[in-house]
Amino acid sequence: MSKKTTYEQPLSERMRTFLRLESLFLAGSHHAKGRSVWDSRAAMGSLLDILAIFSRADLKSEILKELERHSANLIAMQNNPQVDGDKLTDIVQQLDKLASRLHAHQGQVGQKLRQNEFLSGIRQRSTIPGGSCAFDLPSYHHWLQNPAQERVEQLTEWFQEFSLMRSGIELILDLTRSSGTPTLEVAKNGFYQQPLPPNLPCHMLRVAVPRGTPYFAEISGSRHRFTVRFMEASVQGRTTQTSDTVEFELTRCIL
Repeated sequence: MSKKTTYEQPLSERMRTFLRLESLFLAGSHHAKGRSVWDSRAAMGSLLDILAIFSRADLKSEILKELERHSANLIAMQNNPQVDGDKLTDIVQQLDKLASRLHAHQGQVGQKLRQNEFLSGIRQRSTIPGGSCAFDLPSYHHWLQNPAQERVEQLTEWFQEFSLMRSGIELILDLTRSSGTPTLEVAKNGFYQQPLPPNLPCHMLRVAVPRGTPYFAEISGSRHRFTVRFMEASVQGRTTQTSDTVEFELTRCIL
């Protein structure tokens, strides 16, 4: 089976935030393990972006709501003979365990990092293009000269502040992505549009095409309908919608 490139479109603000955080967690974890100064800088950028997102909203409550919603939906499926009962029970237990740990978590997520003067200084200067240069932030420049292992350990400790939230988001996204069955669809002249059933809320759309396809998918949607446009990729000029007929896999994530 050929490898595929998947494009995702969240259909709620909550799901948009979760996908952005997932991307930042993945990038931050990758660079935090690196031993170069540039790895540490990239990891710091992801850390500060994560901190900024958690500063703007009560994401702990948002994650709890999603965990509890998924748990209720799965429990309602317990008597379905087509469902693997043991697997379902295991997932519900994971959801309930994470929800219990989140309820027990005291204080605002990331508060310890927000009160860290060293990180606050970097965050303030990072809003300026190039503002984290050595002459702007000598304390940051000094920290970047520390032995690689020290930087890795420090970054790992800072990212650990969000480990529980990350586990919740990862489980929610995993369940959401696996809640739909892919169907083979055709976009004539690179265009596809369909309504969404009002009685079956869709939380995410996923479009998959074989890797190497000379188009990328632009997806837009609301609660009522969605559109997929396949655009001819170009890094030199303006992108345009293809006039070709494109076959693709579509997954409506409804859990």
